Amino acid sequence: MGRKKLIGEIMVSLGHVSLEQINQARRSQMDNSAKRLGECLVDLGYISNDDVNRALDIQKME
Repeated sequence: MGRKKLIGEIMVSLGHVSLEQINQARRSQMDNSAKRLGECLVDLGYISNDDVNRALDIQKME
């Protein structure tokens, strides 16, 4: 069994965000390490909570 895809990888593969947006969210995450990447992406307005939930569902199936 291979490694699970990271949430950011799933978001990029679905076309919801770009790598640059992932990097911006990671920088934002460094300022508030208690937040998960998906939360940062939502806070930045790049995706919706539904997008995060779909990506998490995909991650669970892998």
